[in-house]
Amino acid sequence: MTADTSFVLRYFDLIGRAEGARLLLTAGKANWTEEHPEWPAEKDKQPFKRLPVLVEKSGEDEWILCESPAIERYLARKFGFFPADIKQAAEQEQLAEQQYDVVKAFFDKLLVPQEQLEKIGDGFDVLLDRIVEKHLHILEDSSHGYLFGDSMSYADISCYAFYKLFILYLPVYQPDIANVVISKITPSISAFISLIESNPLLAPYVAESKSVTAALSK
Repeated sequence: MTADTSFVLRYFDLIGRAEGARLLLTAGKANWTEEHPEWPAEKDKQPFKRLPVLVEKSGEDEWILCESPAIERYLARKFGFFPADIKQAAEQEQLAEQQYDVVKAFFDKLLVPQEQLEKIGDGFDVLLDRIVEKHLHILEDSSHGYLFGDSMSYADISCYAFYKLFILYLPVYQPDIANVVISKITPSISAFISLIESNPLLAPYVAESKSVTAALSK
């Protein structure tokens, strides 16, 4: 990345699907700003008519990327938050995909008729329990408090964004969802969240935004 490289993240002024990208841009010490397009007036100006959108600028060159998973993984690789080993990197992507599935299942539960949900497969409650158990299992075997290795990685940032989404944003759709998720958080997961929020790369950002640790202590 050259010294004149900068980024613009386009999204709504809320946590939503862009929080992972915000955290990665911050942790990567990128020169970045955020734009909040007028919606739906500027919808047709976006490559896939949806947000988030990442714009990378380097000199006169401009490169655009869409879709939150693609944006997150690009930034994670660019800023060194993925391991060099492709199998280890794939394990981190696998965990992130499971978290995306839980978020999708949450909205399916709200929007899809019950008779159709029964045909889809495991529902939100099952998937939520499964991912929390997976997080717990990994953290119990961790000697440094991180999900993988001895320093903050993409998996940690993605996992933290997952809990932040459910605890601090999704209650606008289902008021009790934060309490549902918080009831499943163990001391080791709580310590993990605190570890990520206190990381020197993210602490200033957390101080200016909403803290999950503060919500857990209420």
